[in-house]
Amino acid sequence: MYETVHHFRWDIQGLRAIAVLSVVIFHINPNLLPGGYLGVDIFFVISGYLILGFIWRDLERNRFTLARFYAKRLYRLAPALLATVAATSIVAYFVLLPSEGAIYAKSVISVLFYYSNFFFYSQSDYFNSVMEFYPLLHTWSLSVEEQFYILFPFILLYTYKKRKGYIIPILVSIGIVSLFVGQYLIEHDQKSLAFFASPTRFFQFIIGGLISIGVQKNNLGKGINDIFGVLGLTILGATLYLYTSLTPFPGFNALLPSFGAALVVFSGLNANYTTRFLSNPLFKWTGNASYSIYLWHWPIIVFYKLQFSPILNFMEQFFLFVTALILGFASWWFIEEKTRSGYLRRFNVFYLHLGISALFSIVIYALFTSAHFKHQTHKEKILKYLDYDASKEFRASKCFLTSADRSVDVYSKEECVAWQRGKKNYLLIGDSHAAHYYRALKSMLQPGETLTQVTASGCIPVFPLKWGSHVCNQLHSWAFNDLIKQKHFDTVIVSMANLNRTNNEAIRQTLKYILKYTDRVVYIGRTMRYKQPVPRLLLGLSKDEDSGKLHQKAGDYDYTLKLDTSMQKALDMPNVTYISTLNLMCTKDKSCRTLTPVGIPLYFDKDHLTKEGALYILKQAKDKIFDRK
Repeated sequence: MYETVHHFRWDIQGLRAIAVLSVVIFHINPNLLPGGYLGVDIFFVISGYLILGFIWRDLERNRFTLARFYAKRLYRLAPALLATVAATSIVAYFVLLPSEGAIYAKSVISVLFYYSNFFFYSQSDYFNSVMEFYPLLHTWSLSVEEQFYILFPFILLYTYKKRKGYIIPILVSIGIVSLFVGQYLIEHDQKSLAFFASPTRFFQFIIGGLISIGVQKNNLGKGINDIFGVLGLTILGATLYLYTSLTPFPGFNALLPSFGAALVVFSGLNANYTTRFLSNPLFKWTGNASYSIYLWHWPIIVFYKLQFSPILNFMEQFFLFVTALILGFASWWFIEEKTRSGYLRRFNVFYLHLGISALFSIVIYALFTSAHFKHQTHKEKILKYLDYDASKEFRASKCFLTSADRSVDVYSKEECVAWQRGKKNYLLIGDSHAAHYYRALKSMLQPGETLTQVTASGCIPVFPLKWGSHVCNQLHSWAFNDLIKQKHFDTVIVSMANLNRTNNEAIRQTLKYILKYTDRVVYIGRTMRYKQPVPRLLLGLSKDEDSGKLHQKAGDYDYTLKLDTSMQKALDMPNVTYISTLNLMCTKDKSCRTLTPVGIPLYFDKDHLTKEGALYILKQAKDKIFDRK
């Protein structure tokens, strides 16, 4: 971490401290720091500054070799990572359930071979709502960095030998392409790919690298430097508090925090108030241990939530924060420092070989331990619902468009539109919280009745159609402007989850529009949302615990009640029937059913119903849903 004039950048360690503390706070309680995930992006800018600068200076001195570079990276990153993965695997063996263990084993391989960002992207389909409980999910950013380390030394080496004077234009060009590819993916409903893919992040590394390669020295006056430093910290502070998990990212929105971090790095080329602030002892120590703190904090949070408390109170949050710091400092002192000093003394092939051998050993361990998770539970009836085939029940990519569907043409009108002249025709429209009722509704139809399904994930099918993906809005635009006008449906059944009380008037206006073309509307209120998949919560209950009280430690009952009450009032309209799922699932003493009378989970994840769960609700409300007078 030495810059052009060979003095240690303690201010960069301070910036590392801000980055890692932001991430840890965000993961423990995102309400405290909604944009705390930007700490990862600060790391990317710092890595670009340090690594590209290191490579370029060694090239100038004619001492750069790929072998030396990669050996140093391995010594720097592998030991602490191997220790974290080993410890996490031991705990995972006792905590994770069978299906979770199988995925975990695959994730270990992806982590140790540095492609976990693409592995976790492959797991981010609509029906996998438990990614937040993957113990190694946070390593996606390490894989992005490693992919940067693998590719860019070759780019710099080739450029230095062939087109040395073009290094800045080449880096700028790559950065612009990276930025615009990320923005393109975001605008075309591929946000997960934009977030996890390394090419969409390269521009952040390049922003840092341009300082170390292109600027070299900062000869600005102290006053200007102070302004730049304070401005950079202000930008970072503002984005850490104003950005949220709903902010489209990375793309253009990533420019501001990246620029803020770059300003701080640039201003630190000459000492100023900002560098003195960032070089305080607390930040120095935290910055030193930032890599290890980052490695350890996420598994600690995940396992604690899975094993003890899905909802964290203040003391639990404080406990996890302190524990992450303690383990991080211990890992830095006993692992990072020992292996790093070993490299600085001499390049020892034995230790390199030992590290690689340990890596393969852990991979083999992960592959074989996944087969032994079944000893953990005998509750097979509940256990199988963790592997619930929701795509089949929802008729995904046919009548229910997921976030993976890139065109409205995927929707099969022949299969999904069941309207027939002379019959009583029902239309089910909405998001996934409409789709999870389809199979149950279908099974309840009588002869002479049809059910048409028009559903898409992440949608709010209310006017104006702007809250969902482009594909989702296209589908519902067709339903509103063509389908219900051309075919008279006796009843339109609406349900959706991605809303709040501010949507009430828009929903009212949309239902008034629908009522121009149908006889009646049935609106099914949203289900309660839990902090973990309900089958997993049920498996964690002791014999004495009441499954009807699960919502007290892992549900959002109060919020759902407020929303439900508000919706009942807002939809008190002629020819509109509102069905409160909360009233059908919960009693006045706030006991909320999570199992059917025969012991089948009502939910298969945090808030989506199993077919049996949907049947349990709809059978209680069938007289309100079906017009059979």
